[in-house]
Amino acid sequence: MSEVGIVLSADYFPINQLIELAPMVDQLGYHQISIPEIWGHDAFTLASVLAYRTKKPRIATGIVNMFSRTPATMAMTAASLDSISNNRLVLGLGVSGPKVVEDWHGMAFEKPLQRTREYVSVLRAIFAKERLDHDTTQLGHLKDFRISIREVRPDIPLHIASLGPKNVELTAEIADGWIPVIMPLRDFEAEVDVIHQHLERFNRPVDNFAITPFVPALVGTDQATVDTLKGHLAYYFGGMGTFYNNMLRRFGFETEAEQIMSLWLKGDISGSRNAVTDEILDAITIHGTPDEALDRLAQFHKAGATCPLLMVPFRSTLQQATYTFNELAPARSQ
Repeated sequence: MSEVGIVLSADYFPINQLIELAPMVDQLGYHQISIPEIWGHDAFTLASVLAYRTKKPRIATGIVNMFSRTPATMAMTAASLDSISNNRLVLGLGVSGPKVVEDWHGMAFEKPLQRTREYVSVLRAIFAKERLDHDTTQLGHLKDFRISIREVRPDIPLHIASLGPKNVELTAEIADGWIPVIMPLRDFEAEVDVIHQHLERFNRPVDNFAITPFVPALVGTDQATVDTLKGHLAYYFGGMGTFYNNMLRRFGFETEAEQIMSLWLKGDISGSRNAVTDEILDAITIHGTPDEALDRLAQFHKAGATCPLLMVPFRSTLQQATYTFNELAPARSQ
């Protein structure tokens, strides 16, 4: 069976509604629930409740950043959640961007690649119940402590969200999986080939490496569906700093990327949404009739996704989300 997951955000829907939705996700056979974190609800609180309300899907953070928590805090929280979920946790990590890290968390956004390498190394040591003796450039000198939780799963999967070429290479070297976010399908397929080449170079098995792209998805053919998806993309490419905008430029949409961000920064949100072309929409999202959406989902699997994560757009309704999850459930995608 081809694996499919979903993204549930308490910043998109009331948290109590997501809690009530959880048993349905179990019944529909989804393999993973990923909980994002930006500057609203934290990921771990909702993840803990969803872990309690479900039995089968992996419970993933998608994505928590490595500047806002020390490795020790991250490891303690992750190990606790892994215990609550009966070893279903996937720890999805990222570096976020300068605006969030500096203006929200008050941390200097310095040497993100080095921080990622050191952070993952410390997490691996903590999960292995080693006594820390790590002299790092980004995280200080960590020594003498060992996590006191009696049973810690040493191989809690660590997935990294990465976009730039150097970060993707590092992900292949040190992580258990890769989380690309809102990447055009044609470029996603090419990037999968790249990360597979890196894995082979690092003598790491390709078959054991998870690739779980966040894919905006909304089943429907009406204008409201199209506008909701385009508004979501405008938010990422225009309002989320430079990371996603630079990715759009890198993959051949330079003029569109400039226009989307320019209009967003001027406060013209509807104009920014309208600057998201149909070509961009078709390149990145899953939409259309149920059969068209299922076909599009299959294309992501064919391109190398081990478990595409369906991300219903910001400002979609719970009814739209529920309909999408029902129509794209794993049992239907065979």
